[in-house]
Amino acid sequence: MSQLPWEGMERGWRHHGSSGPLPAPSPDREGQGAQLPECQTQLLWLQGHQETERAEHIPAATPVPHPTMDPREAGQHGGTADGAQEDVAFNLVILSLTEGLSLGGLLGNGAVLWLLSSNVYRNPFAIYLLDVACADLIFLGCHMVAVVPDLLPGRLDFPDFVQTSLATLRFFCYIVGLSLLGAVSMEQCLAALFPAWHSCRRPRHLTTCTCALTWALCLLLHLMLSGACTQLFGEPSHHLCWTLWLVAAVLLATLCCAMCGASLLLLLRMERGPQRPPPRGFPALVLLTVLLFLFCGLPFGIYWLSRNLLWHIPQYFYHVSFLMAAVHCAAKPVIYFCLGSAQGRRLPLRLVLQRALGDEAELGAVRETSRRGLVDIAA
Repeated sequence: MSQLPWEGMERGWRHHGSSGPLPAPSPDREGQGAQLPECQTQLLWLQGHQETERAEHIPAATPVPHPTMDPREAGQHGGTADGAQEDVAFNLVILSLTEGLSLGGLLGNGAVLWLLSSNVYRNPFAIYLLDVACADLIFLGCHMVAVVPDLLPGRLDFPDFVQTSLATLRFFCYIVGLSLLGAVSMEQCLAALFPAWHSCRRPRHLTTCTCALTWALCLLLHLMLSGACTQLFGEPSHHLCWTLWLVAAVLLATLCCAMCGASLLLLLRMERGPQRPPPRGFPALVLLTVLLFLFCGLPFGIYWLSRNLLWHIPQYFYHVSFLMAAVHCAAKPVIYFCLGSAQGRRLPLRLVLQRALGDEAELGAVRETSRRGLVDIAA
C-alpha cells in the first residue's frame, strides 16, 4: 500500500516540535485529493524526508535478554567487546576443566565399577557403591559429550533430539545418584543407631530391592517428564510439565534434608557414643560423600530445576554448575581410594576399596591367606 503524501509531512511536522495540528486542507480542493498549499507542502515534504534519512542511520537498540533465557543465548546480546571477550575466555577455561574432570571421572568410576563387579566378595553397602558408580559413569559420559558444542561454538552443533536426549539422561542419572546416596546414608545411620537389628534382623535383599526400586521410580519420573514436556507421547501439557518439575524440586529438597539429617545423626553417634573411635571406614565415606554433594553436586540440581521452572538464575551459573557436577562425580573414586589407603600400606586396589567399605573381616581373611602362602613358599 502506497504512503499518502501527508503522512511523511506529519512526521516532519511533529519532529520539529509543532504542537498544533497540521494545516487543514483547502476546502475547495477536498474533492481533488485535499492537497495543501504548494509552498507549505514543499516545506513539510523536505522536513519529513530529512527525518526519514536520520532514522535510517540510528542503530538498532540492543536486545535485553529475558530473565529465563538460556545463558548461552543471553551472552550473545549486549555488553561491550571487552566484556564479551572476558566472558568467552572464562567460559572456555571452565568448559576445558569440565572436560578434563569428566574424563578423569570416567576412568575412576570405571575402575570402581570393575573392581566391585569382578570379585565375589559380598557386602550390602558395596551394592550401593556399584549403582552409584554406574549412574556417575553414565552422567559423566553424557556430560562430556554435551559440553563439546559449547567448546566449539559455530563449528559443531548437535541436532535438537540429541541435545534433549543428553540433557534428560543426565538429569535422570543425577536423580538416581542422589536417591542412592540418600538411601545409603539413611541405612548407615540405622546401622549405627541400631547395630543389633542391622546385624540380625535386616532383610537379606534389602539393598538390592532398594537399588532396583530407585532406578524404577526415577525412570518413571523421567518418562512422565518426557511425556508432559516434550512431544514424545503427543502434544505437551505445560501445566502438567510445570507440576512435575515442581514435584522433582520437592523430591530434591526432601532427599537433601534426609541426607543431612542422617549424616548429622551418624556423626553425633560416632562422636558421642560410648568408647567410640573417630569415624572411619564406611561411615567416614558416607559423611564425606554427603559433604561433597552439598558443595559440588547441589548447584547442578538447582540450575536444572531453575531452568525448567523458569526461575531467574545468573548467567555465569550455567557453566559453573556444570564444572561442579563434574567435580562431584569425579571426586568420589578419589575419596574411596584415599580412605582405603589412609594407613599408608601398599595394597591392591581391590583391598583398598574393601577397606574403604569397612569390611575388616574380609581384609583379615585376605591377610591371613597371604601369610600362609608366604610361609608355604618359605618352607
